[in-house]
Amino acid sequence: MKKLLAILLSALMLVTAMSVSAFGVDLPDISEYESDEGVTFYALIISTGTSKNGKGFVNICGFNVNDINHRGLYTASFSEDVEILNADGEVITIDDLKQGDIVALTYSGEALDLYPGQLLGTTRVYVIDHVDTFGEISSLIPYGCVDYGEYIPAWNDFLAKQAELDCSVSDGKVTLSWKDTSDETYTVYYKRSGSSEWLVAGTTSKHKVNIHGLKNGISYDFKVEISGEDSETVTATAR
Repeated sequence: MKKLLAILLSALMLVTAMSVSAFGVDLPDISEYESDEGVTFYALIISTGTSKNGKGFVNICGFNVNDINHRGLYTASFSEDVEILNADGEVITIDDLKQGDIVALTYSGEALDLYPGQLLGTTRVYVIDHVDTFGEISSLIPYGCVDYGEYIPAWNDFLAKQAELDCSVSDGKVTLSWKDTSDETYTVYYKRSGSSEWLVAGTTSKHKVNIHGLKNGISYDFKVEISGEDSETVTATAR
């Protein structure tokens, strides 16, 4: 029995130490970024700013992998000696932080029970990764957060960003690919350039699709419905 318990304990420690993967976005174990100076959790940068007293702050969305007290929308105020680091561990400034940055944020002050929540005394912001659209990170966003853009207008701007399509062309065929983290079925549309009528090319649960049977020398427009929103439109000519 003692041997079995030891094996189970070892397995639990191994699982605890593993990183969190969100359909291509890998989050290392939070212990890699924790500090004795406060509480550390994962978040997405929505916007940055400077308060009237000259202190910097970030508007963020805490991920659903955090404990229950650090999920959702927050404004995190910086301490005087806040440390901001990029993915290489180099010191940067608040001006270098961008919407879509995935960060490990540490704060040591109070957490005020408002909405969005107010976190005081942010001591460190460590940039881990970056995403360009909501679809790339949607699996980490707590349920309901997408409905509260009225509190942080820049959140609506991020949600509205269209997913980018990569497009390659070969004989009578166009290949589309895109980034997204939602586990869903995507609808692919196409039309001849200049036409107003979009046609359904098909549906897929993958992030890549081949569209065959196109006429060489004809220009076509393509888009994909992702997370209920249309991607950007790309134009290609089969050859």
